[in-house]
Amino acid sequence: MIFVRIILLMIICKAVTSLPCLSNESKKDFDDSRIALRDMENHLGNTVKKLENGFKKITASIQDQLGVVKDALSNVGEKVKKVDSDFRVLGKDFQKTKWHKYNGHCYFYGSDKQNWFTAERKCREIGGYIAKIDDKKENEKLFASRPKTDDHLWIGLTDLNEGEYRWNFDQAKATYLPWHSGFGNKGNGYDCVAMINSSGGTWIDYICNTNYYYICESNFCF
Repeated sequence: MIFVRIILLMIICKAVTSLPCLSNESKKDFDDSRIALRDMENHLGNTVKKLENGFKKITASIQDQLGVVKDALSNVGEKVKKVDSDFRVLGKDFQKTKWHKYNGHCYFYGSDKQNWFTAERKCREIGGYIAKIDDKKENEKLFASRPKTDDHLWIGLTDLNEGEYRWNFDQAKATYLPWHSGFGNKGNGYDCVAMINSSGGTWIDYICNTNYYYICESNFCF
């Protein structure tokens, strides 16, 4: 019996001594790992907070930009209404002043005699410009539609740079020039061009301060 007890005691002691035990180095590694995990947890937490703050700032910025866009759209809407109103007024003015339509453009014949410079200004004041005539068909149409006047009609062509005829509207050099016999090279002082009230609407270069009727043109028709 005593022998059995001794054997059991030896087995128990051996089992106890065989249990694993952390060394100092293992314990240090374990503590370092735990600290590293805590640091990672803190880092991830801080990263999440930064992302949240960044997202909030981006959201606020987008909202501000949307506000700017909405304000811009509102301003554009008001400007569109203003332009639409201006066109309506311009359309009524065109009807009052009896503009004639041809090939997408409108033309108005001034019933008062003015020098070329005043005629040019008056055309601008009623929403147009002093007429630019590009080809024979347009010239024939304007001549046929003219009121039965007793004098010539200023158009928007000059050679203020002597011998170089350009249109006042866009400063383009004239290529169509139906001169009346003896005109087109009258020289200095004869710098403005008029359509004569005869001979199918041929042109003359004449003194700009002479008082003639005039033809206005507009790119907008109603």
